[in-house]
Amino acid sequence: MKVLLSRISQMLLAGTIAIGLAACGFTPVYGTNSQSAQALSDIQIAPPNNQAEYLLVRNLEDHWGQNPNAGMLLKYNLQLYDEGVSASGAARARRIGTVAYRVISLTTDEIIATGFVENFVGYTTDNLSIDRDATERLMQILADQTITDLMIKLQAD
Repeated sequence: MKVLLSRISQMLLAGTIAIGLAACGFTPVYGTNSQSAQALSDIQIAPPNNQAEYLLVRNLEDHWGQNPNAGMLLKYNLQLYDEGVSASGAARARRIGTVAYRVISLTTDEIIATGFVENFVGYTTDNLSIDRDATERLMQILADQTITDLMIKLQAD
């Protein structure tokens, strides 16, 4: 009974917060009519050259889609490397990734924005599927960071 009352109170609190956010004009960052969505809709992403880049591009496009007629191009340089960590005899590693990017006007070749993001994920090295999962997780993280960094730079202009 106590758990049920706790759940009901949590749901009521969540509903109250949602109504409060709606009343203050809150809109999702990547919502259809948001400033972020409009800025991203004029950027296409350079095609990938390998599997890791494919995962990065797929995650970026999940946020803003494919824009083949856009006026700007996002070019990126993805670097990945592994670093071993000894943890109680377990074979552990960190996959570290960096993305250096630039957004270029396709009409003037002017550089609109540049940036750099870096992050890592930890994983055990004894399983190939875990290794692939580490890359997928890292590409999601780097895509999210790239978008956040890019949005800050585009909105500052």
